[in-house]
Amino acid sequence: MASNNKDSQLMIAIKDIIAGSIGGVGQVFTGHPLDTIKVRLQTQPVGNPIYAGTMDCLKKTISQEGFAGLYKGVASPLVGLSIMNSVMFLAYGQSKTLIQKFSDNPNEPLDLTGLTAAGALAGIAIGFVDAPVDLFKSQMQVQQGDKSQYKSTADCAKQIWKIGGIRGVFQGLGATLVRDIPANACYFGAYELCREILASNDNISVNQLSSLQIMAAGGAGGVSYWTLTYPADVVKSTMQTDAIVKSQRKYKNMVDCASKIYKQQGIAGFYKGFTPCFIRSVPANAACFVLYEKARNLL
Repeated sequence: MASNNKDSQLMIAIKDIIAGSIGGVGQVFTGHPLDTIKVRLQTQPVGNPIYAGTMDCLKKTISQEGFAGLYKGVASPLVGLSIMNSVMFLAYGQSKTLIQKFSDNPNEPLDLTGLTAAGALAGIAIGFVDAPVDLFKSQMQVQQGDKSQYKSTADCAKQIWKIGGIRGVFQGLGATLVRDIPANACYFGAYELCREILASNDNISVNQLSSLQIMAAGGAGGVSYWTLTYPADVVKSTMQTDAIVKSQRKYKNMVDCASKIYKQQGIAGFYKGFTPCFIRSVPANAACFVLYEKARNLL
């Protein structure tokens, strides 16, 4: 993620935006099917579960809805993740610049602590893009068979806006921020640490890493993101698949949601759908980072 010293701050930002959006497209196409499985497992009824596990959910989804069922709601993250990844890499780059400016050694590259802090700051910006994107995606993903409230992602967004306005669009924002801030700190921290280790082992700079090495670092970042913050994601998904009409919702806020999940399902309730999410985290984020780095080098 190093930048040419001759690049202006504006050019650096533009490169981050373009390369980030390209990485986002790769991440969506690689990871969306398993994300659909994850959301369905997370939000299925407690007393009468529809799926016995990851493979059962996969088989039933394909059997009842075809392979296209795995890509339900893909339009939202395809557009949203392109924007979100642009914001993510832009915010990460700008956060690094800000932290470096106020550090004791502003002319020296940030250490791992500084890079991790930059990831956390980026998580704040990402949350405000992530919340509506995930809301539309999640509402679409839990629709099954003929029981469809929304005709498309655009129709979903339109109905939510019509009913709840701007507050409706940001349903689950608090839970999204609780997830995104520590998750992105772990995400970028693990990615940068892995890059440094791989470069050190081969006695090269991080800019000389191969595509396979970048993918390995990206996969490590993805695993760190989800392993440490998955319970917060369960709360977020549960809130975002709740009714869009406020008076009909089961949960008052994220504390109430977390409390009810624990009361009904115990600690295990916070890890529903973890298996497909964990599997997805490696290829999806490997694709994201390698496309980002390669695109950025070409710009």
